[in-house]
Amino acid sequence: MSDIQNLSSAQAVYVAARMEQRAVALYERALMVFAQGRMKDVLQDLLKEEQAHLRGFQRLQEHEGPVGSEDGLLLDALAGEALFTGGHTGAVREGAFDSPLSLLRYAADEEERAAARYRQFAEKATGETKETFLLIARQEQRHLERLLGQIFLMEESLDA
Repeated sequence: MSDIQNLSSAQAVYVAARMEQRAVALYERALMVFAQGRMKDVLQDLLKEEQAHLRGFQRLQEHEGPVGSEDGLLLDALAGEALFTGGHTGAVREGAFDSPLSLLRYAADEEERAAARYRQFAEKATGETKETFLLIARQEQRHLERLLGQIFLMEESLDA
């Protein structure tokens, strides 16, 4: 399993689940630090959405079956490089928690990056693995569109 082209469908879903776990962990930690006013509401919504994604990927994992422990370590590294690369500290450095609007923009950027990453994985894959990555990319795209709608509404209310 030296490159993404050789990932099985089970490994692809494992990577997706790990990426979602990183998102869940980031928003859970942020809730402990930044849970005030509107920021708390936005964080709770983002966390709820990512937890739902994670549950979906965990169901897919049950269907696909486990990956080996050695593969798991390599796949964890791949997931760690894909999204939220700086973790909580990186998000703070990027200004993600400066305001509810900046948080939504940060989340949208990460969703866009996730969808693009899954499409990139799909381009290099074949068969069932390719279809799995395309399914995941569509899910991320839908979440991105929802976030963009929230950003639009928040910007409109700030302009009013």
